[in-house]
Amino acid sequence: MATRPEWAQKVTELRKSLGLRQVDFAAKFSVTQAAISRWETGIKEPSTENYLKMGNIASRPSCFWFWERAGVDLTRIQSTEQEPSDRT
Repeated sequence: MATRPEWAQKVTELRKSLGLRQVDFAAKFSVTQAAISRWETGIKEPSTENYLKMGNIASRPSCFWFWERAGVDLTRIQSTEQEPSDRT
């Protein structure tokens, strides 16, 4: 049996960490359960938009993997997180 791509494994891990069935996970992305199955088996990779959505629902540090996969410049995110707040 061929090894699934890393992205397929990450999608499965995210879904399971949220305690969702494929059909419930699919609803979060406005796709079918069959689409989730294709993502998780490595047949079809999620879109950039769906990677962004996954990053938004994933906990840290997993969110960064999904955002990076979507093409987000993580250096900008991390540098703004580390800037001191002007609020007192």
